[in-house]
Amino acid sequence: MYRKAFPKCEIQGPLGPVKFIHGEFTMYIPRKCDECANLFEGECVRVVEQVEGYLSLDYGPCHREGTCEPVLVEDEFIKSKVYVPEKCSHCPFLKYHRIFGFRCHEDDHIWGQYGKSLDWGNWSPELPNIGLASGRIVSQELLRAVKEKQEVEAIRIYRYLHAGTSIREARDAFQELSEKLERICDDEEM
Repeated sequence: MYRKAFPKCEIQGPLGPVKFIHGEFTMYIPRKCDECANLFEGECVRVVEQVEGYLSLDYGPCHREGTCEPVLVEDEFIKSKVYVPEKCSHCPFLKYHRIFGFRCHEDDHIWGQYGKSLDWGNWSPELPNIGLASGRIVSQELLRAVKEKQEVEAIRIYRYLHAGTSIREARDAFQELSEKLERICDDEEM
C-alpha cells in the first residue's frame, strides 16, 4: 500500500473533514485536499506521471503508536502481497475494500464508511515510487535491479511478477523504469 502514499504530500493545510461526492461514493476528505488542484476523483494526482496512477489523500497521522516499517498483511485466511505499516498489521481498524485497498477505520465517525489512508509515519521507501505506463506491478526488488543496471535480473523479476510475459516486454519495462529513475535522480540533485 505504500505505493499509494509516496512521494508524500508536501501541502500544508487543515485536515478537518469535508463531504466529497464522486459518482456513487459519498465520503469525507481532508479540507486541504478539497482545496488542492491535485484532487481528482477523490484521489491525488501530484505525481501521476511518475507513479502512473493516483495516490491516496493525506489524512494526517493516526493515534496508534508503533513502527511504520512495511510488513506483509497476514491472518488465518490470507497472506497479502501488499505491505502495510507494521503498526497496522494487527490493528482491529485495518480493513480491506475492493476499490480502495487497505484502509484505516479507527475514525469512521469522522471519515465515514471508506475510512482513511494508512499512516506511514516517518518511514519512506529506499527507492522512489515509480510506475509503468502499462500499469504493471513494479516491486522494490525490480526497482533495485534497475537502479543497479542489472538488466538480466530485472527481466527475471519482471517475468516472475507477470507470468507469461515476453522478454521484449520485460526489456521495454526495464528501459522505461531506467529512464524514469534517471530523470528523478537528476531532479533530486538540482
